[in-house]
Amino acid sequence: MSALITDQDEDMLSYMINLEVKEAKHPVHLCQIMLFFRSNPYFQNKVITKEYLVNVTEYRASHSTPIQWCQDYEVEAYRRRHNNSGLNFFNWFSDHNFAGSNRIAEILCKDLWRDPLQYYRRMKPPEEETEISGNAQMLG
Repeated sequence: MSALITDQDEDMLSYMINLEVKEAKHPVHLCQIMLFFRSNPYFQNKVITKEYLVNVTEYRASHSTPIQWCQDYEVEAYRRRHNNSGLNFFNWFSDHNFAGSNRIAEILCKDLWRDPLQYYRRMKPPEEETEISGNAQMLG
């Protein structure tokens, strides 16, 4: 997904305070991705949502919240959306026919939401590992 997030998207997403995924199985299997934001200079929404219908083989985008762009950013948002064929996060969010959209939903719903710790790498200094294993040998 990192190829999808531009520097400008990264700044916008820095205002995100929470991510939630809800799944419903009845009457249809639906996956709802909700992104919560604090006040920011880009858009007015506090929550934006993208919904996917899920079947055995794919996630298919069905609805997304219209983004209410701030007046100072509205022209830039329109330009990026309509004149930029490149990948960016908000094109994925708004465009239901975006190439790879179902794969992004699958990553968010199945991987990131269910097991977010796999995306945090924790590096231990070599001396810390040695000290811990040394203590474990003395205790064992």
